[in-house]
This record gives sequence, structure tokens and C-alpha cells, in this order.
Amino acid sequence: MRTLAIETSCDDTSLAIVNYEDWFFDIEKILLHSQIAEHTKFGWVIPELASRLHEAKVIDLVDKLWLEEIKKVDFISYTCCPGLPWSLLVGRTLANTLSLFLNKELTPVHHINWHILSILCDENIKNIQFPFVALTVSGWHNNLYIVEQDILSPDLKSINKSGLDTLATYIEELQNNYSLDQDDLITKVWNLKFTKIWFTLDDAAGEVFDKVSRMLGGPYPGGKWIWDKAKLWKKMNFDFPRIWLKKKEFNFSFSWLKASANYKIQEIKKEIWEELDEQTICSIAYEFEQAVVETLWKKLLKSAKHFWIKNIALVGGVSANEELKTFITNHKEKFWINNFYTPKKPLYSTDNAAMIWVAGIIENLKDF
Repeated sequence: MRTLAIETSCDDTSLAIVNYEDWFFDIEKILLHSQIAEHTKFGWVIPELASRLHEAKVIDLVDKLWLEEIKKVDFISYTCCPGLPWSLLVGRTLANTLSLFLNKELTPVHHINWHILSILCDENIKNIQFPFVALTVSGWHNNLYIVEQDILSPDLKSINKSGLDTLATYIEELQNNYSLDQDDLITKVWNLKFTKIWFTLDDAAGEVFDKVSRMLGGPYPGGKWIWDKAKLWKKMNFDFPRIWLKKKEFNFSFSWLKASANYKIQEIKKEIWEELDEQTICSIAYEFEQAVVETLWKKLLKSAKHFWIKNIALVGGVSANEELKTFITNHKEKFWINNFYTPKKPLYSTDNAAMIWVAGIIENLKDF
């Protein structure tokens, strides 16, 4: 089963042709154009500029894939939501045009849910143990999901009874306390069930990385820059808060961490009456990164323990952060976590067509 996938939700234009066969999701070709260079001068993604750049670039990517190759696909997948409205429209328009021209079926894909399936890129689905708790970490979203399935591994088809009872009670309370419909929290595709157990209350981790980077004089996007600075850390202690760790809920809030970093930077500048030196910048970057890493890990661990689940996954743009992945890898065995899944390549952590085609194929699978 082959598909053409189209991703234009934010500031990355991506197309891919991929194939599913014998349980394996194989990328045949993936093209990606990043708009970072164009948005860096503004320090943020400019929606109108993003949509215009998608429009200018997407046809070039179609030409590089060759129309003859696109004709051989079985169907077309595209990102339908969430994202920047006019950017999404570019991908949807291309998908509809190719669908009419080539007489191919269309499969719309939910962007955030399918970040989770980026762990299947270049992977055999039989190697994934269900259920698992997935943490999606990006510039706009921090969500926690429980992902279940009930065909491939009957012995692992659901959480144990204690975990199921706990989850059912938790979801009921979440719906009542926050006036949410069940459709807001539970998504079913094929034999997979995604249950959202929490989401971002304010600033997401990736957004805070970008903002603190700018405070320190760094670029947009700021995640890689802060990671590089943190590696040069020399012993200087800055006390940044780890937010919401004592509460029973699994929500995320990084706005106070962002504010704390800003207060500390302004305080130091008032004391020295000049810009921060390199050593101070590296130390703040290190302590800030550690605060984010520890908060994400403890929230992920807390949710796994609460629902009696021993498998976890980390996906989304911030999942490319090596410090975060190393921290989780080094700590998971102490807490009896059996498996830790992340995308196999940094490319698959970004907004890319690879995860869209995996989602599209799974949406079209009837059985194995």
C-alpha cells in the first residue's frame, strides 16, 4: 500500500511517497522545505508569510517527486488540522487537486494525534508494545495520551483492570471538571484508541525554549541553540521552578518557568549593568533546560505509574532534544519502564510528511 502524504500545517512544507508492506512502514522518498530562515528575522512564525511560502514551494516539491511516481500511489493523505488555517488550506487544495486529476481517494489526518505515530517511521509495528503513554512535545502543544490496541498482541491489548478502572474514573472527572465531550478526549482509528489525559494550559515547552532563547540573545527557533549553550555549562546555580509536580493532575504549565528565567536575566543585568557574559548565558541555558527536562519526565512517569503502564513514547519537535532523551533513557529502568519509544531520526520529530503517511495508511488499513 503506497500513499502520497502532504504536510503544510505550520512552517515546514513536506511531501513524501511511502509504502506499507509486511508490517513495515518504509519511506521511499521524503522532501522537506523549512521556512526557518524566512521567519528567523521576525523571531516567530508569521502566519501570512508561512502560507505564501507554502504556496510558492509546494509545486516545486511535487515536480521533484515526479508526477509519474505520484500516479502509482493508492491514495493521498494530507494534514487537515490543527495548524495555521491558510497554511492548511495550501496542502488541502493540492491534495484535492491531485485527487481529482489522478482519481485517488483522500485521507485527512489530524496533525497532533499522528505525531504519536512518527515512532512507526522505518519501523515494524510488531516491535511496538501496547499500551503506552505518549508525550507530544512541540512549539504549541504538550499533550499526554494513552495509546491502546487489541489485535496484534492479545496479551497486551489493554491496560490491566486496575489501570482501566483508574482511567475510566479519571476521564469522567476530566469531562465533568472541564466541560469536555468524550470526542475531545478519545479518538479511535483502525484498532488504535487514543485517550488524551492532559494538555497544555499555557505556554508549551517548545514555545518557552524559543522565548528564553530570545531573552538570552539567541535565535528562533531556540531549542537547538539552548541545547548547544547548555553543553558549555560551567558551575553556576540558578534556581528555576519545576511546575505542577505536586498536583494530582497531569497538566503542563511553563509560563512561570519562562517568567522566572526573565526575572533572573533582568536581575543579573541590573547588577552588572551590561549584557550577560557567555558563561552566565550557558549556565542559565543549562539550568533552564534541566527544569524543562525534569518536569516533562516526571509528568510522563507519573501518568505511566498512575495508570499501571510500563511503556512510554516521546514525540514532537522537542523529542529531538538529546538531553531530554538521554535523561529519560538513564532513569526509566529505575522506575520499571519496559520500553521507551522515540522517532528513529530527528527529521521524524519535526512537522513532516512521514508521520502523515503512516497515519494515512493506518486510517486505510482494514486488517492485516
